[in-house]
Amino acid sequence: MARRAPPYYPVARAFLRRYETLSASARGDEDRKLEAALIAAARGARAYAGLATLSAAPLLTKAEVRANPSHYRAKNLLPVSTGRTSGTSGASLEVARSVSLVMFEQAVIDWLVAKAGLNFATAKVAVLRADTIKPPEDRAPPFWKISADRRIATLSAHHLDDETFPAYADMLEAFAPDVLYAYPSMAVALATLSARAKRPLRFKLVLTSSEELPPQSRAKLADVFGAQVIDYYGQAERVAFAYSVEPGQYFFHAGYGKVELQRDAAGAVEIVGSNYHNRAQFLLRYRSGDQIVLGESDDLEAIAQGKASFAGVSGRASDVVYGPGGEVFLGLNHIPRPFDQIEGLQIVQTGPGKIRILVRSEQDCSDALAAQILATARTKIGPIVDIEIEFVDAFRKSAAGKQPFIIHEWKPAA
Repeated sequence: MARRAPPYYPVARAFLRRYETLSASARGDEDRKLEAALIAAARGARAYAGLATLSAAPLLTKAEVRANPSHYRAKNLLPVSTGRTSGTSGASLEVARSVSLVMFEQAVIDWLVAKAGLNFATAKVAVLRADTIKPPEDRAPPFWKISADRRIATLSAHHLDDETFPAYADMLEAFAPDVLYAYPSMAVALATLSARAKRPLRFKLVLTSSEELPPQSRAKLADVFGAQVIDYYGQAERVAFAYSVEPGQYFFHAGYGKVELQRDAAGAVEIVGSNYHNRAQFLLRYRSGDQIVLGESDDLEAIAQGKASFAGVSGRASDVVYGPGGEVFLGLNHIPRPFDQIEGLQIVQTGPGKIRILVRSEQDCSDALAAQILATARTKIGPIVDIEIEFVDAFRKSAAGKQPFIIHEWKPAA
């Protein structure tokens, strides 16, 4: 209820319903009002004092925010929610979210679920993301927690494999959720196990986010679970929101924030966003680092305004490593979050059940810090995986010059 409380949540749902019905000209007027209100509020932050228009703000990077986080925040008498990013760089950034943004974010997701004919506030939901339910080495069921009202079952992704699947299947059959809310990689893992065991699991909706959802994976989820599949894209910084109800068609929600699409010399198109609803932290014209995959349209302005679709978002691949028998460990982008003293980390899968965590830190390269990082990594990765911590001066890059968070020198056979 805390994310759906008045006055913000009802106002947000009413806005979303009204925004969807606006004509093109009326929506343009609404967008200009949203942008003007954002600029007026952002002037309360040191970085944007005196700012006249959004276009006058310089492009903003994660590194700049990390260097001077207070410059992008305004005084706020209301409670503020905080979260952390990691992204492909592995460097964590604390972000602040106002009450209005938290409520608006929930309203957008509920609006999206309603497109499948469901009420996300009352539906029964099975969550299969990166939640830590118990230590990975504890192999005795239950591998889940069920809310007091018995509406939400949060499942451990770290324990799901052929051996434990029967216990998961028994629970899901008895619980009978309407929605599977999952990381794409874990939804596919569950679908694979279901098909392999010939134990069909059924959901009305599979709602995915936080990773890329390849077309073949989407088709598999729809087929195995007999469900509608809806995917959405966002970031911890909450600067842009996109959604996909139909395969191959993603749309930005222009009422969520101002999206700009920047094409580089190689033709890659990066998402730059400015959230309209966050009054705790102002990230104007923020470079997300994520790139869109163009579909039928190459009209970047129409795509940015949500008038034309695009095929998907690249750079959101699953951040998983594998055990020696193909066991999947995910949610690894949570590992750097507690460590402000590091510039980032990178994970290299060097062999079956073997990984090396590369850490870059100018402040601290101590054995104590290495031990803390290892202990944090162990909350996500079971003891069957050998983990080595190594401090480095620079991270490895791909042939395209990118710095991936996870590098797989070894993967299990498909």
